[in-house]
Amino acid sequence: MAKYRTTDAASGQGLFLSVNLQKQLLPDTFEYMLDKLIGTKIDVSIFDRKYKNDLTGASAVPPSVLLKLIIYGYYTGNKSSRKISELNRNNIIAKALTGDMDIHWTTIADFISGSNKEIETIFVKVLMYCNELDLIGGETFAIDGLRLPSNASIEMSGTREQLEERLELYQKMAEKHLYRHLRKDELGEVDAEAKKHFEERQKYLNRQIERLDSFLEKMEPKTGRSGGEIQSNVTDNESAMIKSSKGFIQGYIGLAVSDQKNQIITSAQAVGTANEGEHLPDMLDKNTYNLQAAEVQPLEEGQKQRMLGDANYFSEDNLRECDERGIEAFFPDSQENRRICGDGQKRYELNDFLYDEVEDVYICPQGKRLWFRGTTVQNGIEGKVYQASLTDCKVCPVYSKCSWSKKAQSEQNHGKALRITEKYGHGNYLRKAREKQATEEYKAIYSQRIQIVEPVFANIRYCKGLDRFTLRGKEKVNGQWLLYCIIHNLGKCLSGFNERKKSA
Repeated sequence: MAKYRTTDAASGQGLFLSVNLQKQLLPDTFEYMLDKLIGTKIDVSIFDRKYKNDLTGASAVPPSVLLKLIIYGYYTGNKSSRKISELNRNNIIAKALTGDMDIHWTTIADFISGSNKEIETIFVKVLMYCNELDLIGGETFAIDGLRLPSNASIEMSGTREQLEERLELYQKMAEKHLYRHLRKDELGEVDAEAKKHFEERQKYLNRQIERLDSFLEKMEPKTGRSGGEIQSNVTDNESAMIKSSKGFIQGYIGLAVSDQKNQIITSAQAVGTANEGEHLPDMLDKNTYNLQAAEVQPLEEGQKQRMLGDANYFSEDNLRECDERGIEAFFPDSQENRRICGDGQKRYELNDFLYDEVEDVYICPQGKRLWFRGTTVQNGIEGKVYQASLTDCKVCPVYSKCSWSKKAQSEQNHGKALRITEKYGHGNYLRKAREKQATEEYKAIYSQRIQIVEPVFANIRYCKGLDRFTLRGKEKVNGQWLLYCIIHNLGKCLSGFNERKKSA
């Protein structure tokens, strides 16, 4: 009978091997590029100011090592600090990036949550390397926001009145729960398991009562754009109730400006508001600063930057902001279809009404007058209201071109009204934008928006696994969002890095 060699592998016997960690980082891979760039081409000395152990104290884990591990962890879909620490123990690539350092998950968590300003600097340094590889065009950009839930409970959201009602409800639940337990105890129906369940439930209710009571004591109601109170959140009051494609979530919007040439993210920030459009000026400031810091070649004289965005950015303020900065804005009007009547003609707009300064009235296309009726305040902006006579409007043959109401003309209970603000005046930017978006040139340029910015979010959300923010507080969430944007940009650098390495 033949004889065969046997091994101890089947018994689970371990092996002691001599491993060259650097040889585990194979050329042409993301981890190889990451190891070569962080700490050399991308300077991380900005983190040095956080450490005060030059004379006393234990040696710290080098920031370059932490940054490599966190970026690689996020790159491979591990977004929790515990998972990244586990990856460092069990993954040979992670061990090679850290030099086989034993790094506790709390060290990773503290680094991510406490390094927002430093991460912003690293973002710009990565952008400089992107520009060095000639990956940034600097002419056409697209802006958008990724709406993600955060580490906050949506059930703990509400106005002051709603939160007070919730507190009262928890108090009643705690009293009722205690009463039921005492009744069962008197009847001898409480065993060890029931007692344990009661204690856990009562502890939970008391904790919720304490959290709500403590929050309400120092709560300052949040105010929305209309001046009314909006919902606060007990868990993370810097987050917001946001409408997403999957319904309402409690979280943040990760904003990003993407360059057309290679989909490089040139500016990014996380915001805790429901309306992303109001942050356009801040994003434009960041974009200008980052492009200058990255030494991106400015446009030639006569050329204009283009900024493409969805209907969330279509507002008088945003269009004015872009115009004053010399940026050509391409923001569509989401209500454009509503401005078309049943016969295919456009409804009347402000510029179709003539203003008579002497009588202080507006005259409609049918020659009827709209008289001054008073002032109103919307979104913090005061405006004058001019309104036509109901009698005139009811007999008007073209009232459907004037009104947004779906009611029959004979059922109208008010005449046509115009709201005029001193800020916007009579010749506003919205009207000019609507005229512009009807042109073929506008449609051809705006059609590029999806391919510029949407793949960026697809990469971050689906390929890198960022389906929710794991931190609380705007500053910490912003740091996490910037890290993912850095990873996206480094991924874009990979082919350029390999080409340069081969030609060296």
